[in-house]
Amino acid sequence: MASNVFVSFRFSDGLDFKNKLVEKFDELQYTINKSEDEDRSNMSEDTIQKYLYEKLEDCSLTIVVLTPNAINYNTKQVFDNGTWSYKNVYDDWLYDELRYSLEDRTGNRTNGVIALYTPEAKSYVISAETDEVTTITDFENLVRKNMLNVKKTYKYCPTEGRWNSAKDNYISLVAFDDFMKNPKDYIDSALEKRNRTDQFDLVKRMKP
Repeated sequence: MASNVFVSFRFSDGLDFKNKLVEKFDELQYTINKSEDEDRSNMSEDTIQKYLYEKLEDCSLTIVVLTPNAINYNTKQVFDNGTWSYKNVYDDWLYDELRYSLEDRTGNRTNGVIALYTPEAKSYVISAETDEVTTITDFENLVRKNMLNVKKTYKYCPTEGRWNSAKDNYISLVAFDDFMKNPKDYIDSALEKRNRTDQFDLVKRMKP
């Protein structure tokens, strides 16, 4: 039985990649839902939450497309009545799409997640690469916060300071082109981890 998939991407530089994914998932008979680019300036937090809950309903997998413009989240300043000062908060569909994907709530448990980096974004997320080891940069994104996050008891790679890319990250970081060649293996891996979320230290929110 095919899974329902939510594709989260940045409209400014990710539209072509989203279209390629839609074509691929059509071939595999997956049901697709996707990111929003609506003006959210007049939407309350509750409205945004309800809107995305409906989008993510019945989805079991979220695909995050990491293009250069998707690495960093947009922020805005809001007035905090408790401290009588302004503070920065995230104001970004991509941030909300991923954090609500990671929520475990009635009617929709935590999604499996795969992050696909495009060729243009590789230098933002990968600092070094050999045939055996890939070194990931510490980029400020919920994707990164949910990598290398398996609990020690369940760590697959026995080497200290190294992690298995498929099993020791809740969100696996995969080159877009590699995913397109063999999507089923990556999807199956993400859905398998969805059934053992208790083995990972999931991060569902960040502060700017």
